[in-house]
Amino acid sequence: MTNAVAFGRVFTVATSDLVLLMVFLLLGVFLLRICRPLKNLFLPAGLIGGAVALILGPQVLGWIEIPATWAGMATPMINIVLTTTIFGSMISKETLKKYAGAINVIFLTYFAQMIFGTLCGVVLSEKWPDMPYAWGMMAIFTYWGGHGAATTAGTLFEQMGNEGMLSLGIIMATLGLIVAMLAGMVWVNIGARLGWSQYTKKSAGAGEAVVLLPEKDRRPLGVGTVSSDVVNGLAMQLAIVMLCMFVGEKLFKSLALVPVPAFASVMKTIPALLHGIIGAFIVWYVMRKTHTDSYADLEGIKNIGGTALEICVCSATATLNLKLFAAYFVPILIHMVFIILLMSFITMVLLRRWLKRDWFELALMAFGQGHGSTPSGLALARCVDPEYKSDNWKAFGLAMGITTPFTSTFAAIIPPLAMQSMWYVVALGGAVTLGCVLFGELVVRRQN
Repeated sequence: MTNAVAFGRVFTVATSDLVLLMVFLLLGVFLLRICRPLKNLFLPAGLIGGAVALILGPQVLGWIEIPATWAGMATPMINIVLTTTIFGSMISKETLKKYAGAINVIFLTYFAQMIFGTLCGVVLSEKWPDMPYAWGMMAIFTYWGGHGAATTAGTLFEQMGNEGMLSLGIIMATLGLIVAMLAGMVWVNIGARLGWSQYTKKSAGAGEAVVLLPEKDRRPLGVGTVSSDVVNGLAMQLAIVMLCMFVGEKLFKSLALVPVPAFASVMKTIPALLHGIIGAFIVWYVMRKTHTDSYADLEGIKNIGGTALEICVCSATATLNLKLFAAYFVPILIHMVFIILLMSFITMVLLRRWLKRDWFELALMAFGQGHGSTPSGLALARCVDPEYKSDNWKAFGLAMGITTPFTSTFAAIIPPLAMQSMWYVVALGGAVTLGCVLFGELVVRRQN
C-alpha cells in the first residue's frame, strides 16, 4: 500500500509540473497572438513560453520556481517524436535511395565537425594553452551529440587524465542549444523571405506566421480507427506508439545480453531515442504483414509526436543553464562561430546544391542537430513546416535511425583513440568527410 501511495505521488507531481508547462505554452501562443515582432520571426509558441519561464525562473528574475522534472522531459519526449516520425515507413532499397541525400548530409555534418572542430581547437589552443588537450574534438559530442554524448565522452576523457573535459562539454552543449536556435532562426527568416520554404503558413500579404487558422483551413487532428465502445481512438494510437518504444527497448536489452562482451557493451550504450525508431520499423512491418495496419491512424500518430515536440521544446528552453558560460567563454565562442559557418555551408550551400528542391526543412533539421540536438533541428523545421507536410520529416528520422548507432558508439571509441593521438581522429574525420562530399556531388546531385 505504501508503494502504491508513493507511485501515486510521483504521477501527481509529474501531472502538476506538466500543468505549469502547458500554462507557459499557452502564454507563448498568447504572446504570438498580440506581438507582431514575434510573428515576423516565426518563433514557435513552445520556444517563446519556455524563454519566458527561463527569464522568470531562478536563473534570472527568480519570480517562479522551475520544477526539477522539466529538465528531464526532453529525452522521453524526443523518443516519442522520433517514433511517430518514422512510424509508417519501410526501409527498402527505394527508401534508402530516396533519402540518400538526408543520410549523407547527417553523416557529413558529424564527420566534418570531427575534423574541422578538432583543427579549430588546435589553432585556438595556441592562444589559450590552458584549454584541455583535443578540446575542439568535443564538437561532435556537444554541438552534434548534446548533453548525453558530452557527458559520456567528457567522463571518458577525464578517466584517462584529460581534466576539465566534462565541465567543458556541458558548457559547450548548453551553448550549442542556445546558438542552435538563435543562428537557426536567422536561417528560418532568411528562408521564409526568400521563398525557400514551401510549407510556411503566412497571413495574407502580412509576411508573418498565422496563429488562429480560418475555419476553411482547419482540419481534424486524426480519425477513429476503432469503435469507441472498445477503446478511445486517441488512446489506441498512443498505445501503438508506446508499443513501438517497448519493442525497441526489449530488443536492445536482449542484444545487450549476447555473450560477446564487445558487442554487448556497445548495445548498452545505445541511447533510448533509437528504441522507438527501431521499434517503429518492426511494429509497422508486422502490422503490414498481418494486415492490421488499418488500426493505425498515421495522422493521429503524427499529432501525438507534435504534442511531445511542444513539451520538449518548451521544457528544454526553460531549463537552459545560464551559469556555465564564464569559464573558457571566449575560445568556445570563437569555436562556436566557426562551427556555425561550417554548418551553414554544408546545409545551406551544399545541401541546396545537391537536392535543389524541397531541401530547406531538411537543412534546418541538420543545422539544429549539428549545433544542439535533435529537438533543436525539429523545432527549427517546425517553424517553416508546422503541419509536417514535407517528406523531410521521414527522411530525417530515417537518417538519424541509421547514423545514431554509429555516433553513439563513437562517444565511447573516439576518446581513447584521441588520447593516443588526436591526428587519428582528424584522419578518420577527413576521410569520411571527403567521401560524403563526393557522394553528394556524384550520386545525390544526379538523382535530383
